[in-house]
Amino acid sequence: MPFNIIPRKGLDRVRFGEGRMDTRARLGQFVTFHRTPEGAPVDHYVKLGLMLSFDSSDRVEFIELAEPAEILFGNVSLLGHSYRRVVSELWRIGVVGTEDDFGVEFRDQCFSLFSQTPGEDDSQVEGVSVFAPGYYG
Repeated sequence: MPFNIIPRKGLDRVRFGEGRMDTRARLGQFVTFHRTPEGAPVDHYVKLGLMLSFDSSDRVEFIELAEPAEILFGNVSLLGHSYRRVVSELWRIGVVGTEDDFGVEFRDQCFSLFSQTPGEDDSQVEGVSVFAPGYYG
């Protein structure tokens, strides 16, 4: 079952501000890791292709998706498809972002697409990040 981005709120199945224990109880099996020695633990739901990062109050503030996840924005499937095609489809529905060397950020809708080679014709969307409003300052 695909995840759906709800702009500025998170996903249909995970909302910003939800507690860590609530997401763990609802989403099932996970592993926890630290990105840095001082960093907060990240919950990785491997079978879902979902990683959740939490603020100092253990509330969801950042969501990452990679294969095997399926992720939609409206009717546009984002993950594992041609980067150029996905960006074009989003542009057609009025969703315009800012591109950099790693992909494109849609600040108003609070999500971004990651590709190792966004400038290449055959590049694919390899990851999707969904962030809480104000996460990037």
